[in-house]
Amino acid sequence: MTVLVGGVSQLYQGDLDFGRAVVERLATQQLVGVQLAHLDYGAVAVAQELQDVRPEALILVGAAERGRPPGTLERREVRPLELASAQVGEAVAAAVTGYVSIDLVLEVASGLGALPRDTLTIELEPALYGPSEQLSREGRAAVEEAVEVIRQELRRRRAPLPGGRGCAA
Repeated sequence: MTVLVGGVSQLYQGDLDFGRAVVERLATQQLVGVQLAHLDYGAVAVAQELQDVRPEALILVGAAERGRPPGTLERREVRPLELASAQVGEAVAAAVTGYVSIDLVLEVASGLGALPRDTLTIELEPALYGPSEQLSREGRAAVEEAVEVIRQELRRRRAPLPGGRGCAA
């Protein structure tokens, strides 16, 4: 099984750069059947890469504001979104500026038919926004937790656990 783990990041913007930090940490480990990618460019280009690579599964990791306490890490299973053509057009218009976020990647990739059915996100609730080369204390602490959640997901995909879906973070 080919799994693409993509770090969705806004470079050097505090915790919004979380995805890159996690992918860099994963790059130091031996992962079989896994392709790592820095997805810190426009969501349209990300969808095009997904069309080229055609992974069987996709794990997007990054920061997303959802109103949780800062530093919260959440695992979410997602399915391709059913969007009206006007919604796809709006998402693509937002993406061509080079902007990228987990939600925009999901919208554009769904709209262009590029999102694998087996997709999940690992999301950090950011504590630090704006220009910074460092993650917040909460963001730095969540890097290892995210790496472990991803490793559990990869193990689960190789050998499903009896009676359950495996990791729930």
